[in-house]
Amino acid sequence: MSFVIIIFLYFIATLVLKRSLVFFKKGMFIDHPLERSNHNIPTPKGAGLILIPMVIFATLLVFFLEKILFPEWLTIFGFCIILTIVSFIDDLKNLNSKTRLLIHGFCVLSSLILFTEDIRSLIESSSLFVFYNDNPYFVTIASFFALMILWIWIINLFNFMDGMDGITAVQVCFLAISMNFLSILGLIEINFLYFGLILMAVFLSFYSLNKSPSKIFLGDVGSIPLGYLVGFVIIYNMIKSDLFIPFIIVIMYHLVDSTITLFIRLFNRENIFQAHSSHFYQKIIRKGFSHEYVLKRIFILNIFLLMLSFLSVELPFICLSLSVIITTVVIIFFNSRKIK
Repeated sequence: MSFVIIIFLYFIATLVLKRSLVFFKKGMFIDHPLERSNHNIPTPKGAGLILIPMVIFATLLVFFLEKILFPEWLTIFGFCIILTIVSFIDDLKNLNSKTRLLIHGFCVLSSLILFTEDIRSLIESSSLFVFYNDNPYFVTIASFFALMILWIWIINLFNFMDGMDGITAVQVCFLAISMNFLSILGLIEINFLYFGLILMAVFLSFYSLNKSPSKIFLGDVGSIPLGYLVGFVIIYNMIKSDLFIPFIIVIMYHLVDSTITLFIRLFNRENIFQAHSSHFYQKIIRKGFSHEYVLKRIFILNIFLLMLSFLSVELPFICLSLSVIITTVVIIFFNSRKIK
């Protein structure tokens, strides 16, 4: 029954998105091109207003039917709804960066508190345990802070990278495949098999309307809570299943592009909280290359990253190093292209 629901979810999401285009074409939901934009015509935004609630409802329904609905998932989805509401307001009224960051930090820190005992167990099972005996409070607080920064960074990099037709849908689908593989092997909880399939169904339907030329954008109302859910998948499995590297590898393009761009902007003393178009995928589009051209190369890269993600179960550090190298090569390739 659950798999039937997931299959139908693709068609339902596609139908609802298509029917909603008229609503989203109203003035307040239109993304008008700016100097830093990667599109040339006004395009509706706000698909996340449909997709995120659909992901949450479908997940809760399937988990309930499969009797795997645990309290932490309810809490995580609660914070996800908060981020969806705040991001919807941001799409309409442009909240300042400090307000957004404060709310992101609150949701992430509150989520981490759910897993306090698991984080302590992770510390005790790692090399940090040596320091934990001498400074338990310091090590615990430092660990919480590091996980919080990582989670907030994942939230925001999914927001930063949602600036090209199809890129977010493709990335989510590859992450979903990785979750399915690890769950089938029994390395992570069965919940992530169903959750991965739900994400794939919903974002494949979104891709049908978001591929170039895009008919609708995700908007902050979609990219921010999506980044929060991706962060949850990564952090949860790090502290619960001691699996971290496979997920990091599969989102490596997002990580490398965003992180290098951040350091370049810091080096140039730019305001890192100000909207910009300095990402490498944006630069190559601005040189005259099409969204399809860039996405095709990111898609091919993600195929290699997905294979490395699978292999990293046995060869974690070798695969992680290779993923960084090949992703950096793609970044250099994008940066080296001449104006078309």
